[in-house]
Amino acid sequence: MHDNRISLDGTWEFLHIADDRLSGPAEIRQIVVPSPWQAQFSDLRMRAGIGIYRLNLELSEDWLRDSVWLRFGAVFHNSRVFINGELVGTNEGGFLPFSFDVTPYLKPGPNEIKVRVDSPTDNPAEFPDSPFAEIPFGKQSWYGPLSGIWQPVLLERRIADHMTRIRLVPNRETGRVMAGVFFARPLTDEADVRIEVFDPSGNLVLEETHPTQVGVTSMPFEFSIKHVESWSPDEPNLYRIRLHLVRDGAVQDEIEDHFGFRTIEARNGKFYLNGEPLYLRAALDQDYYPDTICTVPSVAFLEDQFRKAKELGLNCLRCHIKAADPRYYEVADRMGLLIWTELPNGGMSTDRSRGRKEKLLKGIVDRDGNHPSIIIWTIINENWGVDLVNDPDHREWLKRTFAWLKAYDPTRLVVDNSPLAPSFHVESDIADYHFYAAIPDHRDEWDKFVDELAARASWLYSPHGDAVITGREPLMCSEFGNWGLPYPKDLRAANGEEPWWFETGHDWGEGVMYAHGVENRFSDWSMDRVFGDLRRFVTAAQWQQFRALKYEIEAMRRKPSLAGYVITELHDCHWESNGLLDMRRNPRVFHELFHIINADTVIVPKWERVSYWAGETANLRLAVAHGAGPLLENCRLDISLDSHTKQMNLPRIEAPFVLDLGQVAIPIPELTEAGLRRISLHLRSAEGHLIAQNHVDLAIHPRRGAPAQARQLMWSPDEDIRERLQLMGYAAAREMEEATVIVSRNHDKVIADHVRRGANLLLLPDHEMMLYPFFPHWQNVKVKSRDGTLWRGDWASSFSWLRRAGHFAHFPGGPLLDETMDRVLPDYVISGCNLLDFQARVFAGLVVGWIHKPVALGVERTYGRGRMVASTLQLFRDDPLAEPTATSLLDSLIDLSVEARAPRLEEAVRAAEAAA
Repeated sequence: MHDNRISLDGTWEFLHIADDRLSGPAEIRQIVVPSPWQAQFSDLRMRAGIGIYRLNLELSEDWLRDSVWLRFGAVFHNSRVFINGELVGTNEGGFLPFSFDVTPYLKPGPNEIKVRVDSPTDNPAEFPDSPFAEIPFGKQSWYGPLSGIWQPVLLERRIADHMTRIRLVPNRETGRVMAGVFFARPLTDEADVRIEVFDPSGNLVLEETHPTQVGVTSMPFEFSIKHVESWSPDEPNLYRIRLHLVRDGAVQDEIEDHFGFRTIEARNGKFYLNGEPLYLRAALDQDYYPDTICTVPSVAFLEDQFRKAKELGLNCLRCHIKAADPRYYEVADRMGLLIWTELPNGGMSTDRSRGRKEKLLKGIVDRDGNHPSIIIWTIINENWGVDLVNDPDHREWLKRTFAWLKAYDPTRLVVDNSPLAPSFHVESDIADYHFYAAIPDHRDEWDKFVDELAARASWLYSPHGDAVITGREPLMCSEFGNWGLPYPKDLRAANGEEPWWFETGHDWGEGVMYAHGVENRFSDWSMDRVFGDLRRFVTAAQWQQFRALKYEIEAMRRKPSLAGYVITELHDCHWESNGLLDMRRNPRVFHELFHIINADTVIVPKWERVSYWAGETANLRLAVAHGAGPLLENCRLDISLDSHTKQMNLPRIEAPFVLDLGQVAIPIPELTEAGLRRISLHLRSAEGHLIAQNHVDLAIHPRRGAPAQARQLMWSPDEDIRERLQLMGYAAAREMEEATVIVSRNHDKVIADHVRRGANLLLLPDHEMMLYPFFPHWQNVKVKSRDGTLWRGDWASSFSWLRRAGHFAHFPGGPLLDETMDRVLPDYVISGCNLLDFQARVFAGLVVGWIHKPVALGVERTYGRGRMVASTLQLFRDDPLAEPTATSLLDSLIDLSVEARAPRLEEAVRAAEAAA
């Protein structure tokens, strides 16, 4: 207990009012305040509605002097507060603080505080004045409702006309601070306000006294600091201001806040912080927590999270469509993280909902405007809660709101709508856009998006002739990312229970977000025979996430016109697993490496392929992106692959600049076995200090000799395949009846009959088809396109694999198909294979998200006296023998299709004995 404060955080009594569909008596429970009730009761995880809180409190007569205020940090959503049975006040809105003067309602001895919280559903019959769609709610439409008292509660003893907040607008260039102090009610008597300002070292640098006037509710004032120390992520210098309200020489009230001198500008397509170039390296932060959902567990938790964000090379967090707990911004101020923060969205746009958004927006600026860490406001995210695409009134409202916010807070940048297709900007300080693509599967689509974004594409802005465009807005991708799964056991509670949210997510993306049972699915689909165990699969998935982000960031850093990016996301959020940390803030496997691609200065390679024959020459295009920081002079770039080294002396580079070094040729070493080799890139100063580093991993295949099955008679109904096989050294049959191996994109009854009599079929489909009669009709095994399905993996990532055993043991890397398999990644999958097929017959496959929707990319099966091998891996994109991965895969598939059909169990037993 502070002398003038009593924290009411802790255990309260709680009653949830069930709706008319449920029967039975209501249950009084114990609830912890602050924390939403969804975080505490399993039967209320997805239930909003009405909750009643009660706390009995003993107060001494000595403490009940002056005025007593009951203060709430924030409550979802509408509140009615009673003390000792009497209504003391109401509040609407779930994100901002509110308080009531409860002096007349309290008494010495026992007191009862009761809070009724209405957390609206979207049923207007239940909540006619505030259905869910018409209130600001943020991510509750994704991860489930949030209800109840979710920020701290306290009683505070103050004088009746005490100071409530300070508004501070510092000017870094002049040191002048325009300020104002606000009072709880009009001043009743004359008073002075004494101002004390302390510099970042704690020294008193200013002391002034200003008289007030009776009856005012606020008092403007200004002051100047002589020697300004700027605030930045590298040097988060904070000033502290303390105000005393003095009457008759005695201090009656005091209030404190902190502030910083910093400027943020968007100028000529670039960001400038304190007049210096800023390359924005941000991550989305949902501001959700593992056990308390939206309630900050502790300041220490925030400090740990922000420290890890800085270790990852991030200089900014985009706090996503939520007005965060003020402690979030306070820690960011102190630790030096830039914050891009946003107005929580609603579900629809009506006069009533727009009014609520406008009121909340003003309240956010009033509450949080003194934080130097906050540099950007967003009004709308991805068109949510408005219809900018079709409704001109909504576009006009957004332009008006943008203009109002710019005028009300000219010290920050404003984004009108942070868009995802088909939405757009109407007027914005930043021309940002969202785009998700699976890498390496759809890297061509990512490259196309980056090229168009960098060229200031027309799709950035409204096509209706009502957009305001200067052409100087900084360009950036403000959402992109890829999944890398967490290890489930790392998420369990101390008692061993899995997180409750493992049972959520089933209503998104055809169930691929559903986490519960991931261990069983991994085992059931025999993925242990491919990866060994689940931990190894998770590790591989996280490295795939790193490689994907590396490629995407490098593509953006090559573009001088792009000014930053926002990775989705800082940490996993419930079932959404694209974080740089997991939900409990455990680091990914790449944590200590990530900064090499996420820094002010980055070496940027561009490759067309990373799979080579031994003895070839690799060609890389190289650039150095220097987004911010001091001038680089007399630097050199060291390039090495095995024993080959090369040095390039660089001209001076002044930020912001991208230095294109052109094409660099690197000889590939001779190898007798396939393997991975790394091209290492190091940027060093004249003194030899390391400035930046990067790498490109290559898959190198030994020079190809004659194929193992050169004597097999091969035939294909496709002329181009026949020609390819001959060029690859295979013997050609004159007609199908002579062939021991058929290689085809299709099959028919004639081919099936020939296989049943003893031939071998390698089926390489490039279109949808059934695989009957090779599989029974009841299995319904078919080749299906990935387009338009979750198998594309652009949002919840897909994980494609090739079992590196048997005929595929010589392929380097894996088992996941990475960029070294870039030219063979499939556009089609084979659906309908069952558990038995995955145990033995499926040698390449794909799963999505939390190991869902398993399909084959390669499967083998005997048919009659013959054998069928089918694969959707693409082997014909390049000329014969040009691409080593495709060539080696085709050889291996042919080998597999003609192998002796020895009992598989005996093979497995022999392999196990050898391993033992």
